[in-house]
Amino acid sequence: MTRPDRIDGDWRDDHEHEWHRLSPWMIAVKPVEQLPQLIPLFLAIAFAGRGAPDLTLIITLVALPLVTVVPWLATRYQVTAEHVRLRHGVLTRTTATARRDRIRSVDLTASPPHRILGLQKVRIGTGGDRKSSVVELNSIPAVDAERLRRHLMATAVRTSPGVTGSVEDTDSGAARPGSVAAPDVLARFRPAWLRFAPFSLAGLATVAALVGLGFQAGYEAGLFERGATAAEHAADRILDIGVPIVVSAGIVVVVAAGALVSVAAYLLAFWGFTLTRTPDDDRLHLRRGLLTTIATSLDAHRVRGVHLHEPILMRPVRGARLNAIATGSSKKPLLMPPAPAAEVIGVGQLVTHEGDELTVGLRRHGHGALTRRLTRALWSGAVLAVALVAAVAGPLTWPWLILGAAVIVGAVVLGVVRYRNLGVRVTDRAVVIAPPRVARHRYVVDRDGVVGWATSASFFQRRRGVETLTLATAAGDEAYAAVDLTPEDATGLMCTVSPDLVGPFVERN
Repeated sequence: MTRPDRIDGDWRDDHEHEWHRLSPWMIAVKPVEQLPQLIPLFLAIAFAGRGAPDLTLIITLVALPLVTVVPWLATRYQVTAEHVRLRHGVLTRTTATARRDRIRSVDLTASPPHRILGLQKVRIGTGGDRKSSVVELNSIPAVDAERLRRHLMATAVRTSPGVTGSVEDTDSGAARPGSVAAPDVLARFRPAWLRFAPFSLAGLATVAALVGLGFQAGYEAGLFERGATAAEHAADRILDIGVPIVVSAGIVVVVAAGALVSVAAYLLAFWGFTLTRTPDDDRLHLRRGLLTTIATSLDAHRVRGVHLHEPILMRPVRGARLNAIATGSSKKPLLMPPAPAAEVIGVGQLVTHEGDELTVGLRRHGHGALTRRLTRALWSGAVLAVALVAAVAGPLTWPWLILGAAVIVGAVVLGVVRYRNLGVRVTDRAVVIAPPRVARHRYVVDRDGVVGWATSASFFQRRRGVETLTLATAAGDEAYAAVDLTPEDATGLMCTVSPDLVGPFVERN
């Protein structure tokens, strides 16, 4: 049986000994997903067939069912009132179980092969941070996958802490249609967001990588040697145009290609982006994707804060992106793609329950922090300038010396920018930490999510009378560092946020 029976369009819970197979189309989807792992097998078959075609045919007839039919036959699942189970494997039998009362997320993903065949992949998370905390049902019919998601999320609403009686139960354990309030739309994709896509370094990096691979392939194929004469003629014609014009045209082409790649990647990843929140259980739901569609749910009880990121290229055009700081298997889920900073901050304030931590002014670190930023910038700039001057072939002229001085000045400016982005703030509900980076980052961590503190000081920090205070939490990166605080400021911050935890270890003057 590949598709469970339903009552009035709702999902029906299975009995203890009732199991189901995934869609038969898994036979076609699974090999496509495992194609990178199957490449060595294909190469082995091709190598064996060079001298023995009959052996190739035999290996193919044996291997094809092993990677298509056998996994489908050996995979079964069940959804009971207590748990969701998945059994798979032939030689090694594996059973993955997710308790219904522990389910915190149900994500739906559909790659192009899934969408063509009308399937979806269902990922059921129980809030843990290990792979074993996720049960994945690959190749479920799309209609059934959506029904299963609603059915499991309704159970999660009834069992979530602080949620009582918002969903009525049926005799089969499913939620009645219409018993949950309509979700609030927090953000929706707008074509105007595409203007932020070109201000990403990902497109330029992709173009540079493709150009490098192209040159490498041409060198390996001997194209440069065979086309040396033609290349020389082309170079002579280009030089006749003028080096400045050629260099400028090359930069324009690379930037334009990078912008087009960035826009295409943005459309593929964030087309149809919608972020909603159900008022009954305060759960966030996100949908996005053009070719590969992704639908994720985030339990509000897992969220311990947000991370606001303003890349250096997006700041002039007032763009930013937002991630949640959460516990579970996905510790930094996306909340907002690159979009207008005002909208991103607005969504962050809604997620953090109207807090002003994303806009409040930060407390600047002391003179020691500024000195360390400038010292490191001067040393870095001086090393780059010396390397540049040493690499000059021929006489050392004034233009090269001016360029070296410009490198040092630029490094100092970046050092000042890093200091200006550095800061910390404690509010009534959260700790705000901004690291010393050129791109502006702001981490907002709920005070209830802080589980510990650690201080450290390098040799150079001790000379300046500062130290690094690290906030420990179970969410996100699990550690957030406030760099170059004075010991007094670090102690005051810890005592303010965690007086019961840190107080017994603090000496009072």
